[in-house]
Amino acid sequence: MKHNLKLGTFAFGLLALASVNAQAATTQAAAASGQAAASFAGASFGSPIAFGADWGSIGAGVFAQTLTKSKTGTRGDGAAGIAFGLGDADRYVGLETEVAIADLTTYNGNHFGDGGSLGFKLHTNLPDGAAFAVGVTGTGRWGSEKTTNRASVYAVGTKIFKIGSTSPHALVVNVGLGDEGFQELNQTTGFGKSGAGVFGSLAFYLTPQISIIADYTGRFLNAGLSVAPFKSYPLTLTLGGVNLTNRYDTNPQVAASLSYGFQF
Repeated sequence: MKHNLKLGTFAFGLLALASVNAQAATTQAAAASGQAAASFAGASFGSPIAFGADWGSIGAGVFAQTLTKSKTGTRGDGAAGIAFGLGDADRYVGLETEVAIADLTTYNGNHFGDGGSLGFKLHTNLPDGAAFAVGVTGTGRWGSEKTTNRASVYAVGTKIFKIGSTSPHALVVNVGLGDEGFQELNQTTGFGKSGAGVFGSLAFYLTPQISIIADYTGRFLNAGLSVAPFKSYPLTLTLGGVNLTNRYDTNPQVAASLSYGFQF
């Protein structure tokens, strides 16, 4: 069924942006929580979070996901992206700009960079380890993304709860509202239903470098383990499962993202 391919393509784009955000956004979360770290594990696995990149922050990431060819008519593929920040979210607001490339292989008849889109997030940091953001993903589409996806607008709030005064543990709670890709699928059109859908994630940090994530995108239930293996280098690896509840007659899939963030 054609809509299954659209589901996979949307997951490519959304999680690619999540992988780009993993370092730039969670570095802000680390600062807000009072935990000093040069690297930080991810806080979501599909949903956008409210923390974002400021001026001088850049993140780059790659993402890969399996797809069952017998059900979708396609194979697994990957995506890549880059994000950079403007402004100052501590004093006023920051603007994070993201570019995602949806095609990395020729498995499905496309070539590298055949499709892609832009994303923008306006975000501000609040007291006590909280943040709020409004944004859009999947806008400015080109190539294959013009027909397989639509832009999605969202608003999201994120709060960090420290567990104990000396414990390295923390819980990041993330809740938002969004349309289109954050909404239930209209199986007639293959796009999102009208109205707004609820999305959110929970990330439990064993240490600043290791987090366990549960994420509901408004369409899929995902779960993953995120690791920042080097304390001195802002590299983040997240591995997990996508669509764990077999939504829309599509099997659960394995997905992974790798991202790197830096300051200049």
